[in-house]
Amino acid sequence: MELRQLRYFARVAETLHFGRAAEKEFVTQSVISTQIASLEKELGFRLFDRTSHRVTLTPAGTAFLTDVERTLGALGQAVSQARNIAMGPQRRLRVGVFGEGAGPLTHLILSAFRAGSSGVDLQFVELSMVNQLAAVREGDVDVALLRLPISDDRLDVYPLFAEPRVAAVPAEDELADASALTVQDLLDRPFAVAADGAPTEWRSYWSFDVQRGESSRVAGEVRSVQESLAAIAYGKAVDTFPSTAAEMFSHPGVRYVPLTDAEPSSLALVSVAKAGRDAVIEKFRAVATETVKQNLALVPGAVSLLQSEDEDKG
Repeated sequence: MELRQLRYFARVAETLHFGRAAEKEFVTQSVISTQIASLEKELGFRLFDRTSHRVTLTPAGTAFLTDVERTLGALGQAVSQARNIAMGPQRRLRVGVFGEGAGPLTHLILSAFRAGSSGVDLQFVELSMVNQLAAVREGDVDVALLRLPISDDRLDVYPLFAEPRVAAVPAEDELADASALTVQDLLDRPFAVAADGAPTEWRSYWSFDVQRGESSRVAGEVRSVQESLAAIAYGKAVDTFPSTAAEMFSHPGVRYVPLTDAEPSSLALVSVAKAGRDAVIEKFRAVATETVKQNLALVPGAVSLLQSEDEDKG
């Protein structure tokens, strides 16, 4: 049994599509199919039920997936820890950021941490919409600044602050001239939605599926902020963004309009759960916490989500 077989199995289980799994692993579909077949032969049972139109996990495959994900996560942590040991006295901290991160606070957090951590090699890693959680789980980054909602018990999610959301609409759309919009104004519009691999709750959250009572119409599946902007400007899609993203990502074909009644967008520090008290990650969290306390006014309309010291200890 090879590690890549387990990784391919987990990827097919995630996407329930051999072609998409192959794209995410940067191999051909035949490689995925061959390795899954070999794994099933070695195990002595089927992991997937396959038809010409559908792929589903078998009951045995579902049970096997739980332990495989735990194994891959533990291996990622082991690799990360071993790398840090191999570096000797100088520890490396890889900080992942998706999109706007913490907006104007990102620079302040990273600068303050670097200034107070001369023995740590601080590295910045840009994450995409579809790899952000996997990057944390698999040890590609040690900690990340990510937007909620995230529901994954393998991850430790430490909320920092919440800020208003804005609607992103085509510049030539009638909505672009409004001084403000409501959620209701967007419900009948087609959305740019997060592609497979993004946090599972994202599609529903950013496109108001709960308020609509059903999934939105889809104008395009996107993997990055730039792809979302293109879908809005050229594909007549709409989307919603944190207000700080509107400040950082301008586009001639997109207009940002305040939303008066949308649930705010929350930002959190995310790392692997139950990894022990990593002193460097704890220090980064402390720096981020203090930076938010002192500078949150730089994010218009933001409110703190920081835990009290007693809650954090508990």
